[in-house]
Amino acid sequence: MKTQEVVTSFMADCRLRGLSPKTLKGYNCHTQKLLQLSPRFPPKAETIQQFLANVKGVHNADAHYRTFRALDNYAHKRFKTPNFMQSVTRPRVPKQIMPTITELDLNLLAAYLQDAPLRDKAVMCLFIDTAVRKGEACNLKRKDIQEDRIIVIGKTGYRVAPLSKVTRDLLLTLPVHDDGFVFHGRLGKPMGETGFYNIVKRYLRKIDYSGDKQFGPQLLRRSFGVFHLKDGGDLKSLSLILGHSNITTTANYYTPLLTEDVIQIHHKHTPGRVFENVK
Repeated sequence: MKTQEVVTSFMADCRLRGLSPKTLKGYNCHTQKLLQLSPRFPPKAETIQQFLANVKGVHNADAHYRTFRALDNYAHKRFKTPNFMQSVTRPRVPKQIMPTITELDLNLLAAYLQDAPLRDKAVMCLFIDTAVRKGEACNLKRKDIQEDRIIVIGKTGYRVAPLSKVTRDLLLTLPVHDDGFVFHGRLGKPMGETGFYNIVKRYLRKIDYSGDKQFGPQLLRRSFGVFHLKDGGDLKSLSLILGHSNITTTANYYTPLLTEDVIQIHHKHTPGRVFENVK
């Protein structure tokens, strides 16, 4: 069958499942490459393997791999086609320990936000308190703000994010606009992802944050997870708060960030303490 037929059906299914515009955009971009590689479906595994080997950037190659695998699984289930991705090697992405802010950084941010403009204060509190993604913040409307939660449009559709009273009060204090969106730029238009990124970056610069090149809302989201776990929160609740599709994603993502804590726990509980008095 034609690859175009499969891709069209796959993208329609993704839209019906309520995947985020960003995810749909990525899928569409990657599947267009597949159309060029193989007009007939399924493509040869060797063709896909060679293509991935020549894609610039290991993260980019891995993103293509994941899209092709999702398409492959869909086509196998929908059209009973053989799985062409089974013998394709997944690009190896080196493990990285992504930066997070410290408790001192958090206290400094709180101090700087005391005299910050209302909108900036609301933006920073939203990201620190709820760990929403910047795309979810873009789509937030006043009608989605409830007493102790907000309803956001995430990667997999609508989800609930817990909300503290202080953040709720800040959000509801912002000027009301006819379009219903919570955050707006200087020209009165709904704020985009770049606007959120610039606000977060501005305040991280103020506290002299020096963690690599990570300055956006994703840094605060990642830091939320670390603070949550260090404060006694569990992976299951964190997974639900972050809107991860499964707890395995949360575990894989946060375990490397807690290395120092694991080391301290080891020092406290290791049976090797029995040798402390051995001369």
